[in-house]
Amino acid sequence: MSRHSIIPLPHSGVRRALGAAMLGMLLDGYDLSIMAVVLLPLHSAWHLHAAETGLLMGMALIGSLLGGLFGGIFTDRFGRQRLLIPNMLLYIGGALLSALSPNLAVLFAGRLLTGLAVGLDYPLVATIVAEYTPTALRGNRFARVNMAWYVGALLSTAVGWSLLFTGSESWRWMLASAAIPAFALLWLRRGLPESPRWLVRHGRTAEADLAIVQLHPESRVAERRAMLQNFAAPARSWRTLLQKPWLRRLFLSIFPWFCLDVVGLGIALYFPLVLRSNGFAPSDAAAAAINAGILCISVVGIGYMMTRIDRWGRIPLQSAGFFLMAAGLLLFALAAAQNWVTGIYAASALYALGVGIGPGVTVFAFATELFPTELRASTAGLATGLSRAGALLSALLFPILEKSWGIPRLLVLLAAISLLAVWVTWRYGIEPRQKSLEDLEKI
Repeated sequence: MSRHSIIPLPHSGVRRALGAAMLGMLLDGYDLSIMAVVLLPLHSAWHLHAAETGLLMGMALIGSLLGGLFGGIFTDRFGRQRLLIPNMLLYIGGALLSALSPNLAVLFAGRLLTGLAVGLDYPLVATIVAEYTPTALRGNRFARVNMAWYVGALLSTAVGWSLLFTGSESWRWMLASAAIPAFALLWLRRGLPESPRWLVRHGRTAEADLAIVQLHPESRVAERRAMLQNFAAPARSWRTLLQKPWLRRLFLSIFPWFCLDVVGLGIALYFPLVLRSNGFAPSDAAAAAINAGILCISVVGIGYMMTRIDRWGRIPLQSAGFFLMAAGLLLFALAAAQNWVTGIYAASALYALGVGIGPGVTVFAFATELFPTELRASTAGLATGLSRAGALLSALLFPILEKSWGIPRLLVLLAAISLLAVWVTWRYGIEPRQKSLEDLEKI
């Protein structure tokens, strides 16, 4: 057996673990994207001001920021398994509180709780994908998991669109619907084994062997011994990350993801409202339908890169994706200035394609692949938290800047940020393609 792989057996328990990871990302996509449709009836029903709108959209991001930072630390300290169930219970509570909220303050609290649960889940999902997947397929599996985010976003858009016709209180049903995939996750995650890599690094070799049996029932004793030997390595402390080679990895993991969320979250949250308020869509339902169509373009992009990421590498795809995003944003700015509706739709499709073929997947992979097992969830949580800081900045400022600057100028700024991410990716890039997690620790 190659030391660069985990046994990729077709009937192994790994499939269930990856299924749980995919459903976790689907929930995040559902939760975030449902708000873009929720805002259409809620904005009119509660007469929200720009600052209130931004704060509402930002509450889940504040929670996600905190959840990512603390969830990663907890996951590295106590294991990948401990938070799998509690954070879903927290999410369900937040979703139901949001749906039943009598006023804006309670709605803020509910969205904060759901965001906290999603943030706690990100480092879990990232480490499950990185540590349970064969080296040759790791990029492909990251792409699959991130495609689940867009499936969740599309599903929430479809559900939201269908509920728009139920009246002014439709937003409550939209928010409550997010509890359904969370209940499914509770069932799927029951009894999942701990990561063998984490157990080995904490000196629990016998438990690691049992976990491998649960994940790979068909594995032989010699294969398991080879895997355990490969996973063993001296533990590193947080001080390791302050050394120059690791600081470079941190910057590559954090800054492009921060840029993606600064650019992408404002557009994801407000795109239907921008179409509607600027006369680029004739109705709320049309705006939601157009948004769903644009999300489909991102799914096509991920489907394309899924078969190429393990051959071409993360760096070229991330750079190309950010470049296409910038081109789409500049075309959108030009079309909006000329009130050219067809151009706006074409620009949106180009932007969405860029997200799908590159950074929509790669930033998530970099944050976990480049770091040692004992720090992997913490760095993924740190990257998640700081990216959510960028998302929060976008959520709060997007409606304010749109009102004061206008859409064209705002989109030019976002295009410049995308181009900056291209430069950082090439300048600081480290390519994980076809390298085991243990080999990446030694680079």
